[in-house]
Amino acid sequence: MNPRLTIVTPSLNQAAFLEQTIDSVLSQNYPNLEYIVVDGGSTDGSVEIIRRHERYLTHWESRKDTGPPSAINRGFGCGTGEILAYLNSDDTYEPGAIAGAVEALQKQPRVGVVYGDIRFIDEFGKPTTFPGKRATLYRAAPFIAGALYHNAMFVPQQASFWRRATYDAAGPMNEENWTCWDHEFFIRASLAGYRFSRIPHVLAAFRIHPQSISSENRWEDRRTRDHQRIDAQIVAGGYKRSAPMEMFYRCCVMFLRSSRYLFPGL
Repeated sequence: MNPRLTIVTPSLNQAAFLEQTIDSVLSQNYPNLEYIVVDGGSTDGSVEIIRRHERYLTHWESRKDTGPPSAINRGFGCGTGEILAYLNSDDTYEPGAIAGAVEALQKQPRVGVVYGDIRFIDEFGKPTTFPGKRATLYRAAPFIAGALYHNAMFVPQQASFWRRATYDAAGPMNEENWTCWDHEFFIRASLAGYRFSRIPHVLAAFRIHPQSISSENRWEDRRTRDHQRIDAQIVAGGYKRSAPMEMFYRCCVMFLRSSRYLFPGL
């Protein structure tokens, strides 16, 4: 039996990439899919692209909102899926991503979040690197809660899927967070006791382009405030952080990521 899966795509003026995102979801051919597109009032032709695909969408809308977290929450509120995910309107899923994630959750009933690796692409869909980095592929590490709390590891949002119960307990996305609402959500889920499991495959492509939030230095002050708020939640959750432990976890994660082929399944 295929559990119902709800995927939300928040979008605003991303017509250059939106159709590729939609096609990457629909081409998965998952038989029990709810696909919801929440547009923030685009004026660049995005609405026309959405209308071309509306027969395959469970719901779509286009109106002003306060940002991606608001759109994501509204989309999940329209859905009924047992499994949830969101894919930004400039990213894409790799073939078989949905089937792999659903299978992983079905095989691990005590796991609340699964995630895989991502590759980086530029505005033309060609391999690129994350700003300031060299690799064109991000190999996620096996989940270590302490490493997440010390910012020594990250869960790739584009390649992550979670159960509705996880979202109900750790969500909704914080609409005050402008830069890393996904990271805050994963922190909350971990603090709430939900288990994470890594899938050792590339599940999605993360697009890096001049207009993406990840590429914009003008968000740096806001990013700092968002992380300070997350840090306070970690402390409130009873977790004590320290510089030596951060170094320890960074070394652990570096070893695990580099040892992937020495230890299959990591």
